[in-house]
Amino acid sequence: MTEPTVRVCASFNVRKSALPDFCQAASRIATEAGLDEHCGAFRVQREIGWTRQVSTEAQSLFMLVQEWQSGDALEEHVRSPAAMRFDRDLKEGDILACAPMLSLFGPELLVADLKAMAAEARASGLELPNSEVKTADPVPETKSQGYIKSPGAGKGSPQATGPGSKGARAARASAGGSTKNGAWK
Repeated sequence: MTEPTVRVCASFNVRKSALPDFCQAASRIATEAGLDEHCGAFRVQREIGWTRQVSTEAQSLFMLVQEWQSGDALEEHVRSPAAMRFDRDLKEGDILACAPMLSLFGPELLVADLKAMAAEARASGLELPNSEVKTADPVPETKSQGYIKSPGAGKGSPQATGPGSKGARAARASAGGSTKNGAWK
């Protein structure tokens, strides 16, 4: 496989009572995705204990980290029987404490890339002087179309992988982000 162009990070807050069912469903989807020639990686990770952990006695946080050759490859995976079964298992089994959270990322940024981005931002006037930088209050999340979305995100978002993009829609579906009628269970 060539260098992946789409990386998906999906977090799942799994009810402790449903831990065996989640592990079984996650092992099935990881095995199936691993057989796909366009999948560079499909890893499942569990949060370790630390001071600010999300996991509680009632739920455990898991992260699925996926690497796909393209947005089209990710969409093909999402339409696969294995991905649809994973989605169905999560919903019908009442496995999750809340809707999954998804993020899509492009290729890795090297130090040179970061420096170039900083220089470009400075040159275009995007950088604010330190005295003008304001710390925003946390923005409440809203439930929309079966996934969590921050107000203001969407069509006006500058990212090519914003909530309405083809890859984002595919990732939401892959992470169990919507039901038939578009609402999270």
